[in-house]
Amino acid sequence: MIDMRKIISTVVCACLITCVVPRVAEALDLRIVDAKGLIRAVRVVTDKSKVTVSVIDHMGVGGECVALNVDGIASERREKLSPSGECVFEGLVAGTWQVSVTSNSRWRVKIDG
Repeated sequence: MIDMRKIISTVVCACLITCVVPRVAEALDLRIVDAKGLIRAVRVVTDKSKVTVSVIDHMGVGGECVALNVDGIASERREKLSPSGECVFEGLVAGTWQVSVTSNSRWRVKIDG
């Protein structure tokens, strides 16, 4: 004979585990590419991230950095270059971002988060 109590308790446990146990956050890539589409940085992220662009040959002359989401899931972001030649983009979501610097200078990028 089938013991219905065991079947019911097994089903209830399975439902509780699926509903109560938090799910592991899905990890996605955050990619930074340059104006030519060359990958400059990639990081697996589970949340919004901070991206810092550092201009290598900055002469302290102003300018700005532009981050364009290639996937079309977020709006374009613009940040002014600091006197030390850095732009910081806070809260970028996973996806591919094309970064350009208005002064056409050489730059490097760091992804935190």
